[in-house]
Formats: sequence, structure tokens, C-alpha cells
Amino acid sequence: MATGVDPLDWISAAAVGVQDVLPTAYERSGWSHTTSKHCIGPGSHIYVWRRGFSYSHHGIVVHTEACGSECLHDSLRCCAVLHFLPPENGKAEHIALTSLAEFLLGGNVNEVRYSSSQTEFYLKRAGSCSTHASDPWPLVVLRALSTLEFGSGAGSESGVMHAQLDGAPHVEFHMLRKNCELLARWCKLGPVSGVQRFCSQETAFSPQTTPGRFVRLGLAAAVPAVAVAAASATSG
Repeated sequence: MATGVDPLDWISAAAVGVQDVLPTAYERSGWSHTTSKHCIGPGSHIYVWRRGFSYSHHGIVVHTEACGSECLHDSLRCCAVLHFLPPENGKAEHIALTSLAEFLLGGNVNEVRYSSSQTEFYLKRAGSCSTHASDPWPLVVLRALSTLEFGSGAGSESGVMHAQLDGAPHVEFHMLRKNCELLARWCKLGPVSGVQRFCSQETAFSPQTTPGRFVRLGLAAAVPAVAVAAASATSG
């Protein structure tokens, strides 16, 4: 009897496979939004790929300071990122303020592009760009910080500052309609994101979770799968 396969595992396998066949094509194509800590600043909407290239985790940079080439970016003083984390390992969903290193978990930092053309928007992976113009960065940072309330537990440990939510409104995570991408878009766009206030009962689809996105994602994954199969047949 055939067993069910997680769609994310299938998409991830296809994406990783095409990376093995064409390791540098993605970076050279101009489709990559990979950047570095030195190129981002307060108000930047960043993301990191998870499970290969099956989905991306999003956040907003609220603070940066200059650092050396050997810096690990593992303190809030260097780079602080606000992001929405789902329930995991017995912990409830929560909005976190973490270092860039903790946000990336070993991945590469990418930056969402705003004011993109319609062509770029439809050709690129959902969530990597937007046709809307971002609000000014001070407003973006203010929106992000408005979702946090610092309690008496906020402090520092081993040179890394930690924020503690104390009495902040609880926001229920929903994979499709209340997630990290929606939070980042609300910070950048305000009501244009689909919600007036993020810390409320309002919900909205984000670009990665709109129904049409899954059709596009399936087509995008089918092409690498065919490429991998063709490359394997040729090498065999």
C-alpha cells in the first residue's frame, strides 16, 4: 500500500535536487534575493528558506549596528529581528525579538523587494517581492515594536539581550491566515497587508498562502523535478 508523502517534503526534495545539478544557476539568474547583514537596516523585511526551498520564514529588522567581518551576528546589539514563531516543542506561539543568527538558524538572509514590477511579482516565488511600495522605515519599525511589551524580565545574558513578553495581547498563530509573513507585511504596508492591526482577531492570506500560490508552487516544483530526472538519465 502506498504511503502518503508530505507535499513540503516533495517540493523540498525537488528544490534541493536542482541545486545539486545547477549549484550556481540560482545565484547568477538574478532570481535570488540573498543579501548580507551589512546590506540590511532598520525596517528591512527579511526571510530565510526552510526545508530546502519549500517555504520561507519572515521577519523585520528593527536595529543594526556596524560590526566586523568575524562577527557572528548573535546579539541584539548587532542586529535585532522581530518575527512570529508558531507553537513548537511545547512552547506557545509568540512574537519574538531575536538576533539575526537566531532568526537564520544557519540559513542565508534574503530581503523582500518592494515596488517590484507585475512581471517580477508573477515570475518569482511568492513572498519574495511585492508590487506595493513600503512605508517609511521609521513607521515600519514602530509597527513592529508595537507588537511587543517589555516586562521586568527583559535583560541581557552573555552579551545578548533578551526581550520578554509581559501582558502583550496573545496572537493565535495560523499557518495560512496569521503567520510570520503577514506580520512582516503588516509592518511594511499597514492596512494594505489585509489587516488593520496585527494584534487582533483579524486574519488574511499572505502571498505564500494564497490558494493560487499552491498552483504556482506545484508548477515551479515540477520543472526542477524534470530537470533532475533528465540530468540523472544523461549522467547514467
